Amino acid sequence: MAEDTGQTGRAGDATAYRMRRLLETYYDLTLQISERLGVHDMSDVLMLVLVAIADLRGAPMDAELLAEKLESSRSTIERRLKPYLDSGRIAKERRGKSVVYLWSAEAGERNGAPPDMSVDMVRAVMTMVFDIAND
Repeated sequence: MAEDTGQTGRAGDATAYRMRRLLETYYDLTLQISERLGVHDMSDVLMLVLVAIADLRGAPMDAELLAEKLESSRSTIERRLKPYLDSGRIAKERRGKSVVYLWSAEAGERNGAPPDMSVDMVRAVMTMVFDIAND
């Protein structure tokens, strides 16, 4: 029985280590995105990431869906989106009866983000995977 506890303990330590590393990488990527987009409110970072993901998937979200995903009200989402619309970081477009929000890659470039910041993000994730695999 003592051997099983030792093995389970070691497996638990490895799991805790991997979890910690994944959380650290998530945090680092969030900071990178925040810095490159010039956004200081982490809630806004998440909102902009959702706008970008939806747009890049070809299924942009409206304020109602963003509010649902972010567990907020539509009016709060629209208020939080306004500065990013005004600055051109995101755009809106009427599609049928809905107004959807679109990612503006050009705005990221104007704010000092490289045109393809995904390369740095992939590099950070691959470094983390490599480090965890070799520990």
